[in-house]
Amino acid sequence: MGIADTDKAATGETTDVVKGQKGRQRAFLKRRSSQFGNGHLQSSWNICTDLQRQWTRRRLRRLLSASGRPSMKLRSKQPTESDLKQRSWSFFWYTLLPMFIVLCLSCCITMYQNGDVVSNFMQRYMSQYRSIVHNKLNYCDRTTMPLHEIFENIRNDVLNQESALNQLEQAMANQSSFQSIALIGSSGLGKSLTLRLLIDQYPWAENVHSIAWNDFELISDEARYNEVSSMLRSLAHCGRNLFIIDNMTPCDKDYVSSINALLLSRSDVAIGNNNELNLDLKQLTIIYVFNLNRLLADEIYSRQVEVLQQLPQTTVIQYRNFDVKDLEQCVRHEAKVVGMYLDENHVQEMLNTTDVRVSGCKTVRSKVLIYARPEPEDDKGKEQTQIQIQNQNDSRTNTN
Repeated sequence: MGIADTDKAATGETTDVVKGQKGRQRAFLKRRSSQFGNGHLQSSWNICTDLQRQWTRRRLRRLLSASGRPSMKLRSKQPTESDLKQRSWSFFWYTLLPMFIVLCLSCCITMYQNGDVVSNFMQRYMSQYRSIVHNKLNYCDRTTMPLHEIFENIRNDVLNQESALNQLEQAMANQSSFQSIALIGSSGLGKSLTLRLLIDQYPWAENVHSIAWNDFELISDEARYNEVSSMLRSLAHCGRNLFIIDNMTPCDKDYVSSINALLLSRSDVAIGNNNELNLDLKQLTIIYVFNLNRLLADEIYSRQVEVLQQLPQTTVIQYRNFDVKDLEQCVRHEAKVVGMYLDENHVQEMLNTTDVRVSGCKTVRSKVLIYARPEPEDDKGKEQTQIQIQNQNDSRTNTN
């Protein structure tokens, strides 16, 4: 039934009730009038009848209005936009928000109880993410570092240090969890150049961090400790981490054991041999660079080398000292790198004015830029002609 049918039914029931009451009242008044006669009660009868009629009409009107109010309310009460917003906000605050809070608490409790599982999941997720970002499959695989290719490129620029480079390549290729390496030698032998070329070709450039130990901001022990601690906070699971501490002196040898002990005390740093690697831990290679002073006597210099050779838990690699022949190779190599031409007189002047024992090849680049000049056009033409002739001869040989 609809609302209109319900209203009609209620109205019919009310009318029947009123009619029944009206009939009973009329019967009562007639009985009273028959008892007292019709003379003096005729006017009273009319008055009572009129009053009764008016009372009945008013009562009927009140009943109809009272019975119609609920339906009118139902018809008029429609949900507005403000009511809908209020209901939605009430649903959010009293239903969704408590459910969200309970869900967060349950997740936190689960992560706290299963920290290793969550950590492993995040590591796998970050590995896949980095592989996608760098567009390289198995980007975080620590066994894919192309050391042979990297050191071949380093040997093209670092001259006459084959033994030191071979030792460094072997030390980095043993795939141990923690590698501590020290490069020692006087100035200008190629230690910093080796590391700069290594950084440029390192597969995980975001894992490389370096410190200049002689920086004026790192004079105090507290500042140095804070700098090393900040580096440790940036350790990554992906790939292998590379820390470089440059410009150290023999007086700083005690810092090596302290820094190594600090690194090995961390629970997230892998320790062990190749057969005991834990891929969920972080792997680290730290390289210390010690600059020795060749202005000192040979006996003192040799003593400093012997002391540094005994650094604990560290692979020590010594760079050989240069002589005049090595210096000449450096001069000609630098001229070739910058694409400039040097007269033989300028070459001899540079060899005579450079103390290779003290500075090695460190000052060669600046002197080459001062003395060298652009290569003559005639020489370039001759070289191009010779190249063309050589290419033609090669092509004929291949044809035959």
